[in-house]
Amino acid sequence: MVDIREGDTLVVGSENYPVKAVEIWTRSNFNTSSFAKLANVSASTKRNPAITGNKRGTQTTSVTGLKITPLDPVTQDVVERLALESPVRLLETFIADSAGFVHVIVEDLQHL
Repeated sequence: MVDIREGDTLVVGSENYPVKAVEIWTRSNFNTSSFAKLANVSASTKRNPAITGNKRGTQTTSVTGLKITPLDPVTQDVVERLALESPVRLLETFIADSAGFVHVIVEDLQHL
């Protein structure tokens, strides 16, 4: 499964998007060939390293070469289902690998 979790940062182009929520879906829930047509945006992730000496280091690249669907605004249904609260705009994308895919919600900090 794609190694992404809350607290990671999704990097799309030169923009960084903090990950707020991740839902894992199994392979049986999607059509691989249809998804491949939609997942045409390149991305990577960053993750915080472990805390050492009461200090956390700078985020480092975690996963590269991801193909994701374009970032779209989340619907109110998604906000309610995941019980998300955020003063900024939330966006969603889907990322797949051979095991299934993840539904990822990120904050759009560029539009504050």
